[in-house]
Amino acid sequence: MAKKVTVSDLPNTEFINNAEVLGQLIKAKRTKLGIKMADCAALCGIGINTLSRLENGNANCTLAAMFSVLNGLGIKLTTNMLINSDSRTETAHSITTESEWV
Repeated sequence: MAKKVTVSDLPNTEFINNAEVLGQLIKAKRTKLGIKMADCAALCGIGINTLSRLENGNANCTLAAMFSVLNGLGIKLTTNMLINSDSRTETAHSITTESEWV
């Protein structure tokens, strides 16, 4: 019998401020979808070791690999600040909730 994917918790933080939190977010999304690491890595076009390093918060992974995984899992990073290109002023925007992360 094949091993079932165990769902991981979302990070317990309001902001993604380091590689560890982003890795927790990626793992939570992957496991919520029930995708095994090998299948996710293949889907995203990266190696399983790279995916493992990303999920474990290794800050030395490339942005290309990170965005391959984010795009592959349908995770969109957003900001709560909009920059007006005409006046270069920042205006407040709604804060992204955990449900919008994943």
